[in-house]
Amino acid sequence: MKKKLILFFFLIASISAPAQTFDFEEQYKYARILSSKNPDSSEIVLNKIIDSAQKRNLPEFLVKAYYLKSYNSYLRSDAEKSLDFADKALKISTQNNYSIGKALAYRMQGTQYAKLGLLKESSTSLHNALSEVKNNNTEEGHELKGMIYNSFLILLNKNQYKEKEFYSKSAIQEFRKLKNVSRRNELLISAYTNAGYNLSEVEKFKEAKYFFEKALSLVGENNHYLRSNILNDIGFSFSKQHKPDSAVVYYRKALTIVNQYGFNEKKIEVTKNLEEAYAELHDQPNTEKYKLENLKLKDSIAYNKAMAVNKTLSKKEESFDQQLNASHKTSKGLIIACLVLIMISGIAVFNTIRLRKKHKKAVAKIYRQGISPVTYEDDPQEISEDIKTKNTSTPAEIKISPEVEEHILNGLKIFEESLEFNNKNISRYNLSNTLNINTKYLSTVIKKHKKFNFNQYINHLRISYIVNQLKNDPQYRKYKINHLAEITGYSSHSAFSLEFKKITGLHPSVFIKNLDEIS
Repeated sequence: MKKKLILFFFLIASISAPAQTFDFEEQYKYARILSSKNPDSSEIVLNKIIDSAQKRNLPEFLVKAYYLKSYNSYLRSDAEKSLDFADKALKISTQNNYSIGKALAYRMQGTQYAKLGLLKESSTSLHNALSEVKNNNTEEGHELKGMIYNSFLILLNKNQYKEKEFYSKSAIQEFRKLKNVSRRNELLISAYTNAGYNLSEVEKFKEAKYFFEKALSLVGENNHYLRSNILNDIGFSFSKQHKPDSAVVYYRKALTIVNQYGFNEKKIEVTKNLEEAYAELHDQPNTEKYKLENLKLKDSIAYNKAMAVNKTLSKKEESFDQQLNASHKTSKGLIIACLVLIMISGIAVFNTIRLRKKHKKAVAKIYRQGISPVTYEDDPQEISEDIKTKNTSTPAEIKISPEVEEHILNGLKIFEESLEFNNKNISRYNLSNTLNINTKYLSTVIKKHKKFNFNQYINHLRISYIVNQLKNDPQYRKYKINHLAEITGYSSHSAFSLEFKKITGLHPSVFIKNLDEIS
């Protein structure tokens, strides 16, 4: 009897042992390392962390796992899932007042918004992330602050070198404070690579080479994502030096890695760079090859959300059919189901017809009268820049002489007539430089005479331009949405579509379809 009791307790102990010895910190570190090597393997570990964290009510590790899932989805260019996991992490962090978790979630939101072209939303999220850890001087705090500074670089264009330099150096400073040598070196790889890229943009190639060499000396053979990043940016540096042959060598090395491990977000950038490098070499076949590959990849990523929705609906429809067949034995249930189905179909048909009429009416109005201006909104980024410059809590009222005001208005007239607003790199900063004025004067005149903030002004000009082209030139209606986006200077299909719908109330494809019917 005594032996049986001992055996019984031994079995109980052996069953409970795995739960007690599950090392969340080590498992999370392992999943994080796998993200840069193979996101699919990382997902397996993360699912185990989520399951165990839910059972043991450990919200901190649940948040970190969802954050890393968001990052893995970002690497695959699955924007919908990336934002969904970031939202889950933010919700749990808010409920548990977990600042690190909120900063992680906001940082991932900001990074993904920037890739979608939602720069205002991205800036807000990244500033929220920084405010959560601004005074946190722990290992985790320094690490996260450095990562957030790195993310701010996505918002800046090549003319904002001083801002880029500030964020690059700030990231490096934060990472150098880490005592964990392996983690410090891992994070410094990205920071050094960013510094090399930024220096290449302003043609400081010797300094750039120094940072690239430091990054390469730290990256391991198995850190596939960071290695592809470095190789791509070295290729960019050679391209800026007008050495397309060398650029192609490094771009192709990067492409081999991203193809093997499914880093679609990076693949978009690499294929675009290859297209430009081969164009400089006058290699038409390869130029066309990578241009087509880049466009296909952009299209597939732009539509992945719609495909996911269609897949979900198909599964629901299949499930409904199975339930309907199972209930076939009960005539009463079948009749009720049929009546409900007829009712839903009728409502759907009615709503479809009503929606088509509404769309047609809206397009007809725009066709006759043009698009209506949106209501002026303060741009938080402009306000924060003004406050930073002034060193005060609120920006002071700006007074402009009539002569300067007239000069700015004439400059804006030339800017509009020359269609410079469709330039992909246009910003408040470089337009101010062109007009030889400061940014505050420019914003003030635009607000007074155009009734817009700067971003609204540019977006309204772009959408008005493309609407007029669609109205007056039927050839434009045959173009793909991503081509219309490129024409008007937007960074992506989704960014163009979101802004088009915000201003006109309609998705571009809906507008074009109805325009064909009324013109």
